[in-house]
Amino acid sequence: MVGGQEASAPRTARLGVALRRAWAGYRRQLDEELAAAGFGDRGFPDGRVLRLCTEASDVTISRIGRELGITRQGASKIVASLRDRGYVTLSSSPTDGREKIVRPTRRAVEFLSVQREAARRIEARIRSELGAEAMDGLYRLLDALGGDDLPRRTDYLRASAGVTGLWE
Repeated sequence: MVGGQEASAPRTARLGVALRRAWAGYRRQLDEELAAAGFGDRGFPDGRVLRLCTEASDVTISRIGRELGITRQGASKIVASLRDRGYVTLSSSPTDGREKIVRPTRRAVEFLSVQREAARRIEARIRSELGAEAMDGLYRLLDALGGDDLPRRTDYLRASAGVTGLWE
């Protein structure tokens, strides 16, 4: 104890831990807001797959697998779960009978809209609590860590771990 208070580890040794805790806390808050809006059935990596399906036309299961860095079989399981929960529909590809086109439903579009609004509310609350100057400092920190030329997260994680799998 120093001056009646416990000594703590230097903040420089805790940056990685703090960033992981912050990310987990952010995801928890986002999940809570989604659940309150009727989307408590969110799974991994639903948001990413649904964004892909709304940003491009004729998205196939194979393409989803490539984007996630997983096998077509793994992507099929994710798509089947989304279909079962009413987020996507499947149709046959007009060019390849073995392929399925994945299209978002109205529920998927609503989910993504609620997710964006929830993220905005969380950021506005944090900005209000910390102030604009602290938020600007936070973004400078994140930009300094992130750099300018980043690979896709899945590519970076796969290469750094030396394995293939589902990363988000």
